[in-house]
Amino acid sequence: MNVIDIIAFYGIQFDDYWTTILGLKRGAEEKNPMAVPFVDSPLLLAMYKFGLGTFALLLILVMMQISNVFWYVLYADLLGEAVIVVNNTLAIYRHKVRR
Repeated sequence: MNVIDIIAFYGIQFDDYWTTILGLKRGAEEKNPMAVPFVDSPLLLAMYKFGLGTFALLLILVMMQISNVFWYVLYADLLGEAVIVVNNTLAIYRHKVRR
């Protein structure tokens, strides 16, 4: 794993956090039942999202020592997070267009 992979991973995590914050400010609801208790505070939400992301990254790094298959897990996670970010962005855009 190189630095670019880690930057991409945290970049997508930040995009997910930021689009969630923007959506919440515009009246959207958090659909992830595990994140709902943290949406009242942007700081708590950031700690939750980046803490969970760091845990997942560390788990993937440890598992990569066992098998290279976990490279695909990392890239699948990046792809899944990218889909979530696109969904958040489109929801914010649709909300802005309706106004």
